[in-house]
Amino acid sequence: MTIQTFDPTVPKMKAEAGFELDDSAPPLRVSGFLCCLFGVLSFLCLLGQPLLVLPLISFVLGMFALRRYSGQTPVGTKAAMIGMVLATGFGSCGLFIPWMKTMTLGRQAEKFTRDYIEVIARGEDEFAMELRKDYVNRYPVTMSLKQHYNMSESGSQALAEFREDSLNEVIRRRGPNAEWVLDQPTRIYYSYDREHAEVVWSDPTGETQARVQFFLEYRPDHSNGDGQWHVEVAQQYR
Repeated sequence: MTIQTFDPTVPKMKAEAGFELDDSAPPLRVSGFLCCLFGVLSFLCLLGQPLLVLPLISFVLGMFALRRYSGQTPVGTKAAMIGMVLATGFGSCGLFIPWMKTMTLGRQAEKFTRDYIEVIARGEDEFAMELRKDYVNRYPVTMSLKQHYNMSESGSQALAEFREDSLNEVIRRRGPNAEWVLDQPTRIYYSYDREHAEVVWSDPTGETQARVQFFLEYRPDHSNGDGQWHVEVAQQYR
């Protein structure tokens, strides 16, 4: 009587704790699939810069999965490559989009304050007063501001106080052709759920150097999907 025996199939440890049925199967690198997973999750870094840690983790896992090997190509290396590509794309967007937004807001704030100075230098104080208001409280562009402020008692008083402001007197003395230059890099910061900016201008051409400091607030304009700046504080530099 012939007794047929079968060798039991014993799983063998390979690479990163992957089980292989025999020596002919390629090793499994779990880190490659984890790299791909974190690469997909890297899109979350678009929500905030602290989440840039996700593409960083994906890169670390990908480098570990793509380490040198001998013999057959391990399973998981292609997944690691895909994960690293995703991490690069999403990570770059998460890093550069906020930077580009900051640069854009900074240029807008600089132009806004430069126009504000120009308006005061030309004696158009009524328009300057509008630029100090939130956009929802500004008068329509079709309204005659000069007539409104002159006919309203409260408006006339507010205009008189605005003209007596020491900063406005400094700007008017400089005139509309003053060579105002940025005194320091524009600072964009986030406070009370809104973007703010600090812009400092100086005019070195006068007898004494004038330095004007602005603090602005940016509010989204939901009517057109854009946004509007307004001057919160305008003062001589402190």
